[in-house]
Amino acid sequence: MAIMLTAGLAWRGGDFEVAVVDRAGGEAVAPTVFSGAHTGELIDLLRECATRAGGALDCVVESTNGVLDGHLLAAGLRVYRADPWSLPARAAHGSVPARALTAADPAALTRLGPGTGSLVGREAEYAVNVASSAGAEGELIGQGRYFERGGGERREVALTFDDGPHPVYTPLILDILRRYGATATFFCVGLYAAAHPDLVARIVDAGHSLGNHTWSHPYLPDLSRDEVLRQVAATGEALARASGAAPGLVRPPYGARTPDVLRWLVEPGLTAVLWDVDANDWAGPGVDAIVAKVTGAVTAGSIVLMHDAGGERSQTVAALPRILEVLRERGFTFVPVDPGYLS
Repeated sequence: MAIMLTAGLAWRGGDFEVAVVDRAGGEAVAPTVFSGAHTGELIDLLRECATRAGGALDCVVESTNGVLDGHLLAAGLRVYRADPWSLPARAAHGSVPARALTAADPAALTRLGPGTGSLVGREAEYAVNVASSAGAEGELIGQGRYFERGGGERREVALTFDDGPHPVYTPLILDILRRYGATATFFCVGLYAAAHPDLVARIVDAGHSLGNHTWSHPYLPDLSRDEVLRQVAATGEALARASGAAPGLVRPPYGARTPDVLRWLVEPGLTAVLWDVDANDWAGPGVDAIVAKVTGAVTAGSIVLMHDAGGERSQTVAALPRILEVLRERGFTFVPVDPGYLS
């Protein structure tokens, strides 16, 4: 008979904490801490627990930990999201503790899937928040602090990659971009930028630009002003240590926003950059679908959203050369998101 296990997965600073308990709440694995550079070892531990439990392992994350769920799902693990109204208070720069996540009410958990995204079950709330942000967007557009696409005067397109850097997929994408003479922008999460500063430096040395994608890829509407500012500041500091300068661009995870969130994001002097073309590669729709989605939607001035981390990204890697070839044949050049492109 399978032994049901529950793993709580928390983050604090640059580390992940794992707690695994059995059905009675007894400790099945001593609480273990992994740095962001050792996500693979964390997943190996969870796979071992799942094997021991005959597959009966439930992994629980919360809404400020969006850097991890895609990797867990790609490893074939069962993943659930706990929302803040069912949890105790978070740490100042961290999530709810791992042990508290194992004790979350099962009735309050939402199961995640590879094709459903991290915000499944909260789509209506997301849509209301985005719609309510139109006024703030207009205000920031007038200040030159919010963009969803470039000016479009030249036949240029900006490819952007979110959620990295990743030790496997980021180098592969950099190699492809170099082969085609294309430059891009990488919106990095701070936890992984701090874990892989060599990859951040490689991105910049190759002539690409950086953007701030927050520290732990949280659903920002769940955070306070102080938490949002800390997410952005910590990421800027990690990117500055690795590259020599903090980027001036910021992108909210999932594009999630409220009027307050948008104003908090730009408060440190940053410019918020979203996109007008979503490759939908995070959902793993297939290489052909990714190519068709991008090449069918790009116009002069487009900003394209793709991903070099956050899950299994081999489809993105396979699609990228075809995207570059098709768009280059149509006369597009590939440029980073910078003030000249956005003006």
